Amino acid sequence: MELPPFYWFIKKEIMKSFIVSIVFLLIGIVGYSQSQMANYYSEQGKELYEESSYEDAIEQFEKALEKDPNHADALYYLGYSHYNLENYSKAVEFFNKLEKADPKYKAWYFYLRGKSNTQIGKLAEAGKDYQIFLNRFGKSHSLEIYHHKAAYLKYYAEKSIEVRNRKNTMAEPINLGSRVNSISDDMMPQIDPTGTKLYFTSERKGGLDNLDEDELNDWGSDLYFVEKVNGQWGEAKLLPEPINSYDSDGTSTFSPDGQIMIYVKCGNDGVGSCDLYMCELEGNTWSKPTNMGNVVNSDDWDSQPSLSADGQTLAFVSGKAGSYDDGMDIYISRKNKFGQWGIPQNAGSNINTPFAEKSPYLATDGKTMYFSSEGHPGFGDMDLFVSVFEDGKWSEPKNLGAPLNSAGEDTYFTISASGEGAYFASDRSGEGKMDLYSVDLPDELKPTPSVIVSGLVKNAKDKSLIGAWILVEDINTGELIATAKSNSETGEYLIVLPSGRNYSVSANKEGFFFYSNKFEVPEKTKYTEIKKDIKLEPIEKGARVILNNIFFETGSATLSQESYIELSKAVDLLKTNPKMVVEIGGHTDNVGSEDTNMKLSHDRAKSVRNYLVKAGIVSERLQAKGYGETEPVADNETEDGRKTNRRTEFVILEN
Repeated sequence: MELPPFYWFIKKEIMKSFIVSIVFLLIGIVGYSQSQMANYYSEQGKELYEESSYEDAIEQFEKALEKDPNHADALYYLGYSHYNLENYSKAVEFFNKLEKADPKYKAWYFYLRGKSNTQIGKLAEAGKDYQIFLNRFGKSHSLEIYHHKAAYLKYYAEKSIEVRNRKNTMAEPINLGSRVNSISDDMMPQIDPTGTKLYFTSERKGGLDNLDEDELNDWGSDLYFVEKVNGQWGEAKLLPEPINSYDSDGTSTFSPDGQIMIYVKCGNDGVGSCDLYMCELEGNTWSKPTNMGNVVNSDDWDSQPSLSADGQTLAFVSGKAGSYDDGMDIYISRKNKFGQWGIPQNAGSNINTPFAEKSPYLATDGKTMYFSSEGHPGFGDMDLFVSVFEDGKWSEPKNLGAPLNSAGEDTYFTISASGEGAYFASDRSGEGKMDLYSVDLPDELKPTPSVIVSGLVKNAKDKSLIGAWILVEDINTGELIATAKSNSETGEYLIVLPSGRNYSVSANKEGFFFYSNKFEVPEKTKYTEIKKDIKLEPIEKGARVILNNIFFETGSATLSQESYIELSKAVDLLKTNPKMVVEIGGHTDNVGSEDTNMKLSHDRAKSVRNYLVKAGIVSERLQAKGYGETEPVADNETEDGRKTNRRTEFVILEN
């Protein structure tokens, strides 16, 4: 039977539909297989990623993308793996592809893309990434820190464009060379106030530690110093035991005179993993290091100390609880009224960010701090900044600029009192991983100039050298500003006087009459080094001492306020030596008549006597006598000479 024509038409159409269905089925099967293979490779990659095997993980993620070029997880982890390997351009490439493949993918990769764009110098793009992250990333109490970090990083990216476009105002830093640097890390320098002695930490061979098998050229941290002779640095010398040990020792800070050292020891016998220790130079020998205790040290990590020139403030870095994101923050401890180190206070949000801050350095002016940060706008991984403590808070940090700061890590800044010698550590190409460099700062980045007073303390009678206490006080307010001690073997002392005050500087030693002098350091002073040897008179009958810091109102016997510190010292001396009987001698210059000067000198001696009696000294132990202009000790033809002749003397009559 002949089939109708429409039969063949219908059959043909059915066959076409069947074939098309089979084709689509096969395509679906292949597509499903491809997707499954992409998922398989992606999961394999994730396992390797979790093991930090990033290069092997990358191979698996690339295989996943061969099967499915838009596989979101593979793109995400491929970008993340390149980020962890510091292949930042590659990381950006795959994060860009992820954004196109899945615009609603979890927001974390925008944070990573922002950091990657920052690393390759695309700061404007980085700022946009962080804004997207802030808009899209979830908010909860446990995620708040990431919003803080992103806000700081956005600010960093935007402001760093301005910082990097500033005109350079300094010459290229100079590597200190192979006499100082080694093939190992050399870091954490501290220059003495005069700029002639440089302490630093090194991991070079030749110290007291052994080679760390996991770190190239790491022989453990030890403390070294170099001295400048005829303008050139000498060979590096290892500080002796017990300062250096077979544990990790480093990051030192010294009092201006080099007699007190605070540094870091790491080991198992401290409060935390690394603690701050203190020791003193006794003659030519360092005392046994003493742990600074659990008020300063925490059960975490405490390091990188910097002691102020007056010895009253200590800045250091800690990972203690309370730090921003439990990271590295700068803390400040100040001595209390008992001379003990007080509870460290976080330096605050002007200084510390959610990222690492380290290597604080307190300049000799007592108000300028240099430090390094990876959170403030800059040039690289870690930049150097300066901030000034004014009106009870730290000023907005200022980036020290290029070429001092580089694309790498620039840390551990230090500068002499003159501001002419500045040093820092950097991992830019040099002798080793971290090297020491010198740099000349422009004036606007230097601390306020200070005055250095140094010399020898001697026995006035036999010229032998003495270890004596040196006190620095504000002559107007009586505030004790700093204490120091001359070396018992060499007699050497050194103190730093910041600008803007008038000072009383005194030397005290049991069995000797105290010595004082006045130093006026105006606000706008120039850096000055004053050499002043101090001669202490033994307390014995016949000893004669000038009280340099007793002053009177012009032409009268009224004691000025500046005299009270000196008079208080005289009271203490007489109370400590109850058998002492003294003559208080008043002396004048030759301006005016002899009779007027004789009366004035006698009245001034009586004023001193009356003050001492009111302070509790029995009047029978005090004799007042005026000498007028009869016993000059200097030429009355000059103002300096006349000033020297206007004086008050003590002569010990009995003891």
